[in-house]
Amino acid sequence: MKNKGIKEFKLFSDYKKAIKEELKDNLRVIYTDLDGTLLNDRGCLIKDNENSFFTDSIDLIHKAEKKGWDTVIVSGRSRDQLRTSAMLMGLKNYISELGCEIVYNLGKEVHATFDTGSFNYEITKGGKDLVKIIKILKEAFPGKIESRIEWSLNRSYNALFVGEIDIDMANEMLNNNGYGGLILANNGFSKMFDAGLDVNNLIIYNLMPSGVDKSTGIRADKKTRRINSGNCIALGDSAEDIKMAKEVSAFFLMRDSLEKNPQIQDLIKNYDNIYITEEKMNRGWVEVIKYLAD
Repeated sequence: MKNKGIKEFKLFSDYKKAIKEELKDNLRVIYTDLDGTLLNDRGCLIKDNENSFFTDSIDLIHKAEKKGWDTVIVSGRSRDQLRTSAMLMGLKNYISELGCEIVYNLGKEVHATFDTGSFNYEITKGGKDLVKIIKILKEAFPGKIESRIEWSLNRSYNALFVGEIDIDMANEMLNNNGYGGLILANNGFSKMFDAGLDVNNLIIYNLMPSGVDKSTGIRADKKTRRINSGNCIALGDSAEDIKMAKEVSAFFLMRDSLEKNPQIQDLIKNYDNIYITEEKMNRGWVEVIKYLAD
């Protein structure tokens, strides 16, 4: 689904007929971000970006299943959190912690997507490295970032932070302090936290193994399923989500992410299979899936 020599940003509405035709009889998996994409930025499935009731996605999840499409959540949330979310939506497979783990059949199978034997950092379950990193980042960005030990107690390889900071500077600090094998990833905007910080737009950050991202999880899942990029699409709203584009035929970016994060425009230039929705958040998700499923 590569279209060269056209305008910088592609609207889904301009390419939807060609996309649908190319996916006809080929689509098998829908990889979807959760917060700000399938859900609104408050983590709600049945309300839109303006907090008005909006339930179209529920019917579409069912319709996708009837068409033989597996809807797979790809999120920064832990596998325990995603199990609850998946059960509520009637789903069973998901990729947790920004690509660190693949979970099948609501936890009957769990696979790490990277070499865990060489991962020697203690950043979950109250680990000593997490304690040190929280101190480093809070001292460097006072009032701008927060993390609490309890937020990451039940995670496997990934610790949660919230705030609004210079992420390049933060990652340079991690490297300079002996944590070069870790990276702080921007996982998008959220209104789910009230951390009392002095920020304009609260961002979810995940502290995680360097070299792992959502595309890592998708790549491993495709190998397990014995499918290729032509059998998959992905939807998301963050800089981390955009990385999924390299493993799917088409990636659909929720329109509001461009409005909130101008820097994301530079990332889009690296791909020619990214399409922007007309609608925001979960309304954008419905815009895409409804057209493809009809």
